[in-house]
Amino acid sequence: SSGINAEWPLRPGKQTRLTAQKPPLGRCAGIDPQDILKEREYRISQRMALRLKELETYDDVENDNLKLRANIEAKAIRLIEFQKKVRKEVLSCMQRDTTLETAFNSKLYKRAKKQSLREARVTEKLEKQQKLEQERKKKQRHQEFLNAVLQHVKEFRDHHRQTQHKTLKIAKAVRIYHENAEREEKKERERIEKERLKRLMSEDEEGYRKLIDEKKDKRLLQLLAQTDEFIKDMTNMVRKHQEDLRDARMKKKEKSTDCDSALIPLL
Repeated sequence: SSGINAEWPLRPGKQTRLTAQKPPLGRCAGIDPQDILKEREYRISQRMALRLKELETYDDVENDNLKLRANIEAKAIRLIEFQKKVRKEVLSCMQRDTTLETAFNSKLYKRAKKQSLREARVTEKLEKQQKLEQERKKKQRHQEFLNAVLQHVKEFRDHHRQTQHKTLKIAKAVRIYHENAEREEKKERERIEKERLKRLMSEDEEGYRKLIDEKKDKRLLQLLAQTDEFIKDMTNMVRKHQEDLRDARMKKKEKSTDCDSALIPLL
């Protein structure tokens, strides 16, 4: 007993079967395998903890290869508990699935029935019918798709044909409107022109000017302005010429009067 405790020192402060149960006097105490396994796990965990502390010191090493290997080893040590858990779950699932008490599907333990030739033919016939039905549905879907495309093309053409027809109809209506408006405007211009010539022939200057003002013909207004200015200038010139003639006549008359007055004493 003393030799075993010296070779595998137990954790301090925790009693095991080796320390808790004292063998009776006169009998040799046996070795409990469970205690040995627990002690082994404890020693391995201690060694892993020490190794992790040792690997943490490699963070300051300049060698990148050594640092990478230390990092990989540290991660592998940290994954040991997860690996144990996964192995335990896999073993428990395998044990549960291979136990007859937990296998609720009793059909899995029955021998497969040998299929006869008749059943094989029936199965083949059903598979063939199913395949034909699938092909029929596939062709039907394809035909429906083609019909939908053709219907869309027809509606698209009809829509654009109607739009073009409406556009042409509106364009024709606009053209007719402008032609009628131009025709009415031409008739109105001809009527005003005839009325203007009529006023001009009847020497109705006021009515003539009123028609020109209503028509707002710049060319005629400019010609009338020039004509008025020319008439005004001619009037001024005629008036001046008349005044000049009158003055000359008055001077001539005065001169003849003076001559007559000068001849009277001589007689």
